[in-house]
Amino acid sequence: MGKNGAKDNDNIIELSGWEFRKVKDGLDETQVASLLNELINQRDSLTQRTEHLSSLTKLAERTVTEADKLAEEMTAKVIDQAKAEAAEIIAEAEARAQRMEAENKRNQLELRNSVQELYSRLLSGLESLKQKVVALQVESEHKLSQPVEEVSTLITMETDETSAASQEPIPAIEQTEPTVLAEQAPLADDRDITAGERELELELAILPPIDIMKIMEIVTYLDNLPEVENTELIPNTERPSIIVSLREPINLIDMLRTLPEIARIEEDATETTGAEGEPRKIQINLSGKSVPQETR
Repeated sequence: MGKNGAKDNDNIIELSGWEFRKVKDGLDETQVASLLNELINQRDSLTQRTEHLSSLTKLAERTVTEADKLAEEMTAKVIDQAKAEAAEIIAEAEARAQRMEAENKRNQLELRNSVQELYSRLLSGLESLKQKVVALQVESEHKLSQPVEEVSTLITMETDETSAASQEPIPAIEQTEPTVLAEQAPLADDRDITAGERELELELAILPPIDIMKIMEIVTYLDNLPEVENTELIPNTERPSIIVSLREPINLIDMLRTLPEIARIEEDATETTGAEGEPRKIQINLSGKSVPQETR
């Protein structure tokens, strides 16, 4: 059997591109059988390939399905793990923030206590320094007054010698002064404390915020007033005060109102202020601007 070959006269029949040789009873059985076997083999081969492709397709589909399922499982696992790690990180961050907050509060408390302690020590030191300065001033005045007393004693001795030599009596001039003092002393001891005398002692309460230098400027100003007998600084950390003792009543509020260190001053209007045995209380707010150091 041939295909697309040369024809041998009328003994060759062509069917669908295949050439068959004619025999007595029809077509050559050998050629027909050979063609059928070849077609069967091709069919079997195609069927096998189709089944193989179908198996591969099913395997591919199953692989894709399993891959999708595995991907979903891995995605869910990754998400759960990420959530767990995020929750752990957040919890650790919150715990750390709480520790830092507690530490900051503790540090602020320690710093505040240290500042208050330092402030109290500074006020006490300033008060002690002021007392030392006052003591030195008194001592200096005492030393300066000694030569005058010595001269007075010398004059008295010379007068006595002169009186003894001339035998003339010397008038007791100095006796009149002790007599006057003796008459005045009982009056001073027996007098009662009046409302006017209570005006001679005042308490200046310094309200926050506190400025030590401005407070000392106010104390210095008060010490230089001739009407002020004595000042005492009470070193209270939250609210220090100045106790002022006057020699005579003065309008101290109006005088202090002119100071640049003072922003606001007013008398305490509570019921206890000015009561018997209690000094008048005056509240002072310090100015916010800095005051230059200068000699008043």
